[in-house]
Amino acid sequence: MKLLTILASFSIASFAVAQKIDQTTRSFDGAPPSSVSSSKADGNKGLGASDTGAQRPIFLNTEQISAFAGFDTKVLYRSNPLTLSGDLTQTKTGIWQNTFFGGASLSPIDTDTAVLTPVFGGSWTMSDYLNDNLSSLNDYATSAYALLMLQHETGIGFRGGVSYANVRNNDSDTEDYSEFYPNIGAMKTYGLGPDTIAIVDISGGYHLTKSDSLLGSNTESLNNWDAALSYSIRHLYQDFVITPGYRLGYKKFTESNTINDGRKDVTHTLSIKVDYPIIDNVNLSASSAYTRRNSNVSSDYKSLDAGANIGINFKF
Repeated sequence: MKLLTILASFSIASFAVAQKIDQTTRSFDGAPPSSVSSSKADGNKGLGASDTGAQRPIFLNTEQISAFAGFDTKVLYRSNPLTLSGDLTQTKTGIWQNTFFGGASLSPIDTDTAVLTPVFGGSWTMSDYLNDNLSSLNDYATSAYALLMLQHETGIGFRGGVSYANVRNNDSDTEDYSEFYPNIGAMKTYGLGPDTIAIVDISGGYHLTKSDSLLGSNTESLNNWDAALSYSIRHLYQDFVITPGYRLGYKKFTESNTINDGRKDVTHTLSIKVDYPIIDNVNLSASSAYTRRNSNVSSDYKSLDAGANIGINFKF
């Protein structure tokens, strides 16, 4: 019986490899990187309103164009890279990711009660799976976004725009997934003390997708509405910035007569991240996240990520 269970598990894993990774679990950039759009506290001054962007997006200035660019290299452990149900930790792997990103904002427009700023940018990420059995999943992802950001005098930031992303397989150089994602969001920050701030963020949008699926001819089977609510705390401890957080996500898939007909997902993510500035423009980070998805169509899964990365960020 045990042998049959193992064989069945590996059969499922092999099928999932052929299917590639469930792209609905990916999070593509739709905003400037946090290391650029949020400033770090200086020394022991603590975290104030200007550090959180409560007055205006902190990475902007009054010049005609404010640009940013950077590189990030990360090594992480993932317990369930195939996003399969059950405790299938035999598929665990390390992943090495390298990301280049860049973007710019146009001159902000000041009004009596708000600051309005157009922002655009993009990124390119290569992912190498360190488990030899999963090397066929190696891919590179490209994303781009255009946003209109509005910072209100109350400290609430609103945003709206569209992003595009695609994922290509390294071995075959074929596109496995692509999407357009019109979306909106709002963020509010408030102080919990001289060295601590809280951040509440809500967002939503519609994923217009195209995927390479073995489960049918409909390449739009992953189309879905999504909404998310997150709460995080940024605490300054000496030179370290510690950020625990929780995110609640909801997806409702819209394509009828497909494998995802009527599918609804609820995802819970608990995370913690620690940032440490090594030198100017160079940041060391360590992070961990536990994700659990509950679905009404037997697509439940849980996964643990943990890793470290070095980021280089420049503003012009």
